[in-house]
Amino acid sequence: MKRLILLLFAAVSLLQAAAQANTDVYYVRRATHFETLPVKKSDIIMLGNSLTDGAEWNELLNNRHVKNRGIVGDIVQGLYERMEPILKGQPKKIFILSGVNDVSHDVSGDSIARAMEKLIVLIKTRSPRTKIYLQSMLPFNNNVREWKLLRDREHVVVEGNRALEQVARRQGVTWINLYPLFDDGTGHLRADLTNDGLHLLGAGYIIWRDAIKQYVK
Repeated sequence: MKRLILLLFAAVSLLQAAAQANTDVYYVRRATHFETLPVKKSDIIMLGNSLTDGAEWNELLNNRHVKNRGIVGDIVQGLYERMEPILKGQPKKIFILSGVNDVSHDVSGDSIARAMEKLIVLIKTRSPRTKIYLQSMLPFNNNVREWKLLRDREHVVVEGNRALEQVARRQGVTWINLYPLFDDGTGHLRADLTNDGLHLLGAGYIIWRDAIKQYVK
């Protein structure tokens, strides 16, 4: 029995390592792809992690100028490090949503906000005419599927959003609070909008689209 348990633990560890390797490979592939794609002054950039990555934004928003720059697994510092191809194009607008992967790495809400403020300062310095829209982190739901690295971390999203709102005010950028639209009333992502407790189904993206389309126009 002990040997069986050890084998099971080993199998789980191998699966987790394989999943992380696949994420890393995808990240590099997508980041280098973005480096080759031009950004123009008329463009609207959707910047973020897997939540942003998962949508066909130009179709959702019916706008050919909208470009997706989301990558699965990204953190706020990752956004900062891959801004050069975006900023040299001086885009019209940038919509940012990031932070939940930082939460899973045991980063505090205040630290997420500090990293986000550094990113916003970079954008304002390098592309001063770009309008910035900072979006809140969304809740997650470990009752749908457990994300072990997010266990008991719901409060960090709430604290982080509170700090991010202060960053938006301090930096004079538009704050879009998406969190209440996805909260089931108990601090969890609505179960009808997800099939894994973290990422969105189609209906979730419609809600997100409707919340930001006035700013896209």
